[in-house]
Amino acid sequence: MRANKCFFRRSLCFFTLVIAFGVLVGYAQDETLAEIKYKEDYDRLQKIVSVTQPIKRAEQLVALYKERPDMDSKLRDYADSFFIKDMDSLTTQKNFVAIRGITERALKARPQFGEAYFFYGVILKNEKKIDEAMNAFAKCYLVKGPLQTKGKQQLDIAYRATHKGSLIGQDKIIKNAQAELK
Repeated sequence: MRANKCFFRRSLCFFTLVIAFGVLVGYAQDETLAEIKYKEDYDRLQKIVSVTQPIKRAEQLVALYKERPDMDSKLRDYADSFFIKDMDSLTTQKNFVAIRGITERALKARPQFGEAYFFYGVILKNEKKIDEAMNAFAKCYLVKGPLQTKGKQQLDIAYRATHKGSLIGQDKIIKNAQAELK
């Protein structure tokens, strides 16, 4: 009987060690996979940012956003800074056709991409589609990011221009945009 208890205890201890080892190996594999993915994304992003043509670089960034929706947030922020730079450059060049296509594809890949909403709003405003532009600026304002304040400023300007200088009722546009973002 005593031998059975000893055997049982040893078996239980061995079984516990096997499970603990399996958990540790699984955790190490997950961490290694995350490191590999980070390095792959980092290397790909470095190739993309070395491109000097704004349209080509922005299109490659959109492809990266689409293929890696779960990209590390630091890498995504870094990529976003180049996206903003490229959209600014294209805006200066008045290449509105390119901006429209790139921002539409970016928003399909990342529906919560405030910077893309900002430049999409600029395009819509340029096309005299003020209601749609206000919606895009409201979405930019609602998504935390570097252009959030500019999005609100542009929303205010567009709203005042169509409502006799008043901001009364603007909250409805923001609420509708918020519902669409969910």
